[in-house]
Amino acid sequence: MKNVLIIGCGLLGSSLLRRIHKKKLAKKIFVYEKSKKNISKIKRLKLPGILVRKLQDAVIQSDLIIFCTPMSEYKKVILKINND
Repeated sequence: MKNVLIIGCGLLGSSLLRRIHKKKLAKKIFVYEKSKKNISKIKRLKLPGILVRKLQDAVIQSDLIIFCTPMSEYKKVILKINND
């Protein structure tokens, strides 16, 4: 697989990010996170992955998209993709 996008990088998303990187399952791992607290944590821990601000750009480049957000947020994320 070439590129993976992880939407939401809390406990589940960050665990997947680490495992995908460790197992070399993707060439690039994009991460979309809206929480400033989680973004700071990602940077502080130097987690692998490319933080993206424009969700639509990452969606276009990705072969696999993994939602790691609460189901109640799915609609907002889809709307965000369409509006970026």
